[in-house]
Amino acid sequence: MDSTWKLHHVGIPVRDLDRSLEDYKSLGMATFQPEFQIDSSRVEEYLVYGKTPDPVVKTRGVLGQMGPLGIELLQPVQGETVHKELLESTGEGIGHVAYTVDDLEEETAKLVERGFPVILSIRPAGQTKRSAVYIDTRSKFSNLIIELMQAR
Repeated sequence: MDSTWKLHHVGIPVRDLDRSLEDYKSLGMATFQPEFQIDSSRVEEYLVYGKTPDPVVKTRGVLGQMGPLGIELLQPVQGETVHKELLESTGEGIGHVAYTVDDLEEETAKLVERGFPVILSIRPAGQTKRSAVYIDTRSKFSNLIIELMQAR
């Protein structure tokens, strides 16, 4: 891990976003931003295992804060994606750890060179570079995926 990596959040796939939000809020320890939608048809490029998903991927999500820790709850709604795969294989729980990095392409290349493949790649509409990638580190890090996000 490069020293420019900064912890951003842990990603948690959930089966029911509304119920999960209620559960977290009932603890009185977490605050959440408004819900967002991930829709693979609305970005320039959305690749799952190097391929454009069919049908499109739709995911409901929220970013939140639990003390000093950022959390992201993600409910797959449509299509095949990493979040659905994690729910089916291991159930709810931490699926990825996300870091912001100064140079996403450089850090991604370093990990790919070390044998860790990209399993999700997102390039927003109107952009020439990716904004985020999921790196498959499950074989080495207890079934955990690393997300790298371009620092702004």
